Amino acid sequence: MLVLREHYPVDTLPPQNDGPTLTDAHSTAGLRWLFDRRERWGLTMDDLGTLLGGISRRTLTGWQAKVNAGATVEVSRDVMDRISLLLGIHKALTLIAPSGHENMANEWFQKPVDLMGLQGTSIKSYLLEQGSMEALYYIRRNLDAMRG
Repeated sequence: MLVLREHYPVDTLPPQNDGPTLTDAHSTAGLRWLFDRRERWGLTMDDLGTLLGGISRRTLTGWQAKVNAGATVEVSRDVMDRISLLLGIHKALTLIAPSGHENMANEWFQKPVDLMGLQGTSIKSYLLEQGSMEALYYIRRNLDAMRG
């Protein structure tokens, strides 16, 4: 019998810790926030589907109906990661904006900027053009760096 890591037999290795366990309640709360944020960020359902990794409008509409009805929604880890990154982008924009001026944070998401190498493109346009997880990470890291 092959033994790995601190004398655990292969078939009894301790579980790997891949981060916190996410539940349907987490995904439902994230979707509820995102559906509300969608309007403030000027996103269509198709835009939202792009940001979430290619989710169809039909699927999003079904999720929204469930969320609005108080039901829980199960989404993939990839979708949860994307929601988390969008929440982090929102948080960073809010922290950069002057106190009490959240509307500025919403505007900064939509207006062209010359920061972060975007060269006059808005954060929204950049994320939609790229449509990738890497783009979400890029914006999140840069906004976090800007706020210190």
